[in-house]
Amino acid sequence: MKILKKITNKVLYLCLFMILSIIIQIPTISEGFFGGESSKNINLFLHVAITFFSTIIIFLIVYTVYHRLNSKPIFVKNNIIRSYSFAVLFALLSQILQFAITVLEKGNDRDLELLAASQSKLAPILIITLVLISPLLEVMVWQGILQGGILKDIPPFFSIIITSVLFAFAHGYSFNYKTLELLCSGISYSILYYVTDDLGSVVFCHGLSNLIVYLINFVF
Repeated sequence: MKILKKITNKVLYLCLFMILSIIIQIPTISEGFFGGESSKNINLFLHVAITFFSTIIIFLIVYTVYHRLNSKPIFVKNNIIRSYSFAVLFALLSQILQFAITVLEKGNDRDLELLAASQSKLAPILIITLVLISPLLEVMVWQGILQGGILKDIPPFFSIIITSVLFAFAHGYSFNYKTLELLCSGISYSILYYVTDDLGSVVFCHGLSNLIVYLINFVF
């Protein structure tokens, strides 16, 4: 009975994880233009309100689930220099690999709508979402809940692989060069969490990676 109950709980939490992996994308809605909007016609108050309130509500939901599955604090105060040094290293390595894949693909990762948003009043919201909100929510769900919670009882190698592959497909929706790029990110975040045991450093790594992508695609 105990084994059956444990399996049932795992399945239920896995279903909850899948739901959370979708709803954490809600704050990103405000990154782009709503229907009828353009770079010169933006309801900035509505964008800010959606970003703020959806982030607060979703964070509380995610934190509640995280707290039930993972007893570790989000930000660890020990070995800060070591953890965040690894975070910078993993972010740079991940982006170098992704750049190499993009060169091999001979593609262009620019999102024209996000490019237009980055040149409008939505730019601050876009940057905050990319560098802070999305990294925090995604790391709590993928590394905190899935890797460090649901999959904590299996060998680390398998939890890293499963988390990374699911992360890539959840963001890419198919198997192509873009999926490989996302897999690089997923592996770097998962290994970093295993090495540092600190979600805060993974949030920093994810945010730094997104910032690098933003600067390359929308600034330089």
